Amino acid sequence: MNRRKKSLVMKIKFRLTLLLLIGAAFIYTACNKTSNKPASKTVGADVVSSQLALNLARSLSGSYGGVNIKNGISSPTFLTNKNSGRTINTLNPLCGFIADSVLNYDSVIDTTTSHTQGRYKFFFICTGGNISGFHATDSLKTTGTTPGYSFIYNVIQNYDIKGLNPGNTLISVNGNLMSDVDLTYNKAGFKPTSIHTNYVLTGLTIDLTNGGDITAGTATFVTTGSTNYGPWNYAGSIVFLGNHKADIIINGITYHADLLTGIIT
Repeated sequence: MNRRKKSLVMKIKFRLTLLLLIGAAFIYTACNKTSNKPASKTVGADVVSSQLALNLARSLSGSYGGVNIKNGISSPTFLTNKNSGRTINTLNPLCGFIADSVLNYDSVIDTTTSHTQGRYKFFFICTGGNISGFHATDSLKTTGTTPGYSFIYNVIQNYDIKGLNPGNTLISVNGNLMSDVDLTYNKAGFKPTSIHTNYVLTGLTIDLTNGGDITAGTATFVTTGSTNYGPWNYAGSIVFLGNHKADIIINGITYHADLLTGIIT
């Protein structure tokens, strides 16, 4: 493995493992605080809306691994090397270039062990010899154990990202996103946590000069899951409003969400 690619793997490895542990610990703590409360028949749509707001925003920004839309249209570090199989364009060496990188590594942090495997694939789109967008597909699966629980985390992104202005500070995103989290606790009486969500993104317009604010576009979703609170199974849509706000619509009811905090009004 060359130096640049190894550096990329190490950065992804640290970010994925750290954020996975933070997320898992958060869910574990929440379940621990409510373990003595009787579970309801279903989790309310308002609670699920809050989770969806945070889940989608963090997934798009690469917090759970994969493409970070806040980086805009830029070349990943590992693409700057001269690997064999590279397609050369005389105007821009990355135009028409397909990159396919496999990730496969183990991690040990304190008492937590994990294994991550997956793949990043990019195809760059050029206009007038300049990169104006790319198609990206990435898929990562992380499995691991801690003293209190075991976890399986899956994320799959399949995006078409295009620049909308000369500086590519305004971009559009269309595609699909899958985010799955499964936790199994060692402590007796704790039910497993399962959160599975699929999104279809249509016409998202993202302002990179304002922290990756999604100013327009829609997403449909199907989400299923269960916690100590109970199970849920919802389908709905999200309308992005700008200023990091969105309307999440489930069963005809609109929940106004803050995509940065997950607060629902």
